[in-house]
Amino acid sequence: MIFTLAMISLLVAAPSVGALPLGRAPAAPEAASTGTIAYQGRLADATGAPLTGTYNMTFRLYTGATGGTPLWSEPWTGSNGVKVSDGLFNVMLGSLTQLPISQFTNSQSLFLDITVGTDDEMQPRVQLGSVPFAVQALTVPDGSVTTAKIADGAVTQKKFALTDGLGVTGNLTVTENITVGSNFDMGGNSYGKVVFRYSTGFIQLRSARSGPTGGHALAIDLQNNTNSVLEIVRQEVGPVAMIQANGNFWASGTKAALAQTDSFGQRKLYAAEAPEVRFFDEGLARLRGGLARVGLDPIFLETIEGDYLIHVTPYGDASLYVAEVGQDYFVVKARDGDPNAAFAWRLSATRKGYAGVRLEEVK
Repeated sequence: MIFTLAMISLLVAAPSVGALPLGRAPAAPEAASTGTIAYQGRLADATGAPLTGTYNMTFRLYTGATGGTPLWSEPWTGSNGVKVSDGLFNVMLGSLTQLPISQFTNSQSLFLDITVGTDDEMQPRVQLGSVPFAVQALTVPDGSVTTAKIADGAVTQKKFALTDGLGVTGNLTVTENITVGSNFDMGGNSYGKVVFRYSTGFIQLRSARSGPTGGHALAIDLQNNTNSVLEIVRQEVGPVAMIQANGNFWASGTKAALAQTDSFGQRKLYAAEAPEVRFFDEGLARLRGGLARVGLDPIFLETIEGDYLIHVTPYGDASLYVAEVGQDYFVVKARDGDPNAAFAWRLSATRKGYAGVRLEEVK
């Protein structure tokens, strides 16, 4: 009869095992340390004499000391037979047949059974100690990670993708990419802030709703300076907004300014629209002896190009016409009527760089 006088060293993810007082066992076939169990033993015959050679062995795991169905089985046979020298052998269990890692998580006790050749399984089975259960580190059981177990700043993923809603009751700072495919909750009626920062600027979203007079803010600074800012704020002082677009800006609805009246509350005043991109200037002037020369603002002149369209409206009994148009002025004369009448004038011209743009189609 062949039997083993075994001393077991069970390790997971370890490069070496403890020395045996029985001597040095033959090296086991190389295998990844993670997910394997190092087993060393001594093989002797019925008289206790140590054996030498290559032997077929089968190793099994059970949940009980006797009976039952094996959870895992690994035969070391043929070319994978176990090499024994002066009775000593060494195997890395799990290097031929993958160990069922979940069994270390779900089972309270595990027992190792060994069969040599065609003999019956050896008795008693060897109960595994606590060390092999470190295999649980290879996986995270459901529900084991809680908020209290995660330290502040411990999550350092370079990318944090969310495909569903995210609820935030305090501040959230993301130093890399974040993608939210659904709702983003900034804490209901409490204060919350989200800041996206990068080398050339930042985007900041804030929500502070402490009551009916609370405020909201959206601030975008793509160039990290005041020349590229979109800021919309509602606070106790009233509406405040700064919007600057470096490209085209359009609205499918109306564009209006809000004006506060003394007797009729807040009212809308709508922007004038035109089929072309034009700027205009206007003012008041007066004839002197039937003639007036109106000078144009030099700053305004640098924003327009092309021909000027000039309209004059007399404030009195006079018939007026534009007699001359210069680069930076125009002349108004009276055909008849009051030679000293006052008049209003309005000049418009194409915005510089937009000549020929008219009623563009939006696709």
